[in-house]
Amino acid sequence: MSFRKFKKILLPALLSAVTAGCTLGASADSLLTPPKLSEEQSEIYSALEKAAGTDIYLIYPKSGTYRSAFVIENIDDEPSPEAIVFYEKAGEHADGSGSNIRINVLDKTDGKWRSVYEHAGTGTEIERIMFSSIGDSDEINIIIGYGMISGEKNVRVYNYRDGLLNMLYTGLYSSVFVSDMDRNNENELVVLHPNSKEEAAFICFVSKKDDEFFESSRVELNPETTDYVNLAYGYIGSTTTALFIDGLSDGLLTTEIVYAINGNLRNPVYHSESGLLSQTSRPPEYLCTDIDNDGFIEIPTLALFQGYNEESPEKLYITDWNVFENYSIVKKYSSYYDIKNEYCFILPARWDNIVTAGIDGVTGDIVFYKYKTDINANAQNAIKFDMNELLRFTVVSSAEEAENKLLEGYTLIKTMDRLYYLMKAPVNADEPLLLTNTEIINNFYILGD
Repeated sequence: MSFRKFKKILLPALLSAVTAGCTLGASADSLLTPPKLSEEQSEIYSALEKAAGTDIYLIYPKSGTYRSAFVIENIDDEPSPEAIVFYEKAGEHADGSGSNIRINVLDKTDGKWRSVYEHAGTGTEIERIMFSSIGDSDEINIIIGYGMISGEKNVRVYNYRDGLLNMLYTGLYSSVFVSDMDRNNENELVVLHPNSKEEAAFICFVSKKDDEFFESSRVELNPETTDYVNLAYGYIGSTTTALFIDGLSDGLLTTEIVYAINGNLRNPVYHSESGLLSQTSRPPEYLCTDIDNDGFIEIPTLALFQGYNEESPEKLYITDWNVFENYSIVKKYSSYYDIKNEYCFILPARWDNIVTAGIDGVTGDIVFYKYKTDINANAQNAIKFDMNELLRFTVVSSAEEAENKLLEGYTLIKTMDRLYYLMKAPVNADEPLLLTNTEIINNFYILGD
């Protein structure tokens, strides 16, 4: 099993995070040093200046595979590639619709680049650019996500034919990517449309047939969602691919699961009358992911360790990892998940309902105990409880601290990103709940490892 660091972007072309800030007397762009141009980029830039003038600023995509203002791809039926450059002219200011982004297409003839087409984009930022065939042809489409001055995002799909950049589809989006989710051997543009004044949130397939783009399927999403923070792509059942969507509402995350059957999108978690959506509710730090790298996405939920209740002044939670099976949310693993130190310990099944955890007030260690009494009871009971220690973990940030812990009887599990993860377990052959070192190490995962 292999843990991977939880991030907002788990698909090739999904969420982009935009960080906004303000400066005094200068724009943020003016405080950044532009990347140094390669020789070919310098040639392209010179050709752009000849066509657009010298008072221009390059625009760099904020996310995705392509992060350069210069993108070189073959976008037509000729054998040689074209260059696409994003820029804005100095002195222009976006109006309410945000219209200062420009796109210039350049071609290379007789060894020299020259501008062949100029296009007015939309918005104030380029969120991402993608290239892919869509629908029933092999023609490469240019897919550009724009950031608008309103904070919304707009996706536009183009083709480049006969020296012209033609817009074929446009729409608002929160996330957008290309996939053959329905396994019909044709790519669809998958668009997650956020809540807006005009429409409630939905996800749709955009396909193409006979040169026409059209919405081939749509399914509603939870209208209470205010932000989409994570998407993960994996299987449900043995062959059905699904999109797991973590959405934020009222300060909590829930997960919707969208997949296609015979080309039709479904969202059974949201539409189910069994309350499945509420069963996925948890704090916003807990993102769904494929924790064991088996292709199936797990959804985390929280449950109190034994001995705690909601009135306890300091509570510790078990993180359960759940899967979607037979229209139910089913627990697959239980764990202790330390978000701050980025590790997760899968709790062995024989600990279920008879082991709890606490924080050592002196060392800060997480300590697992055989549960006997209420850990929020009086001091005498707490001391009795503390005598049943089964295992403890600690994390330190220097080799010197780690060496001192080794002298105290700890065992080093692993080092990662200058952190040292250590464990300590008592020796008691008569206690069946004690774990071997091999069990502990096999159940211990560092996020990003």
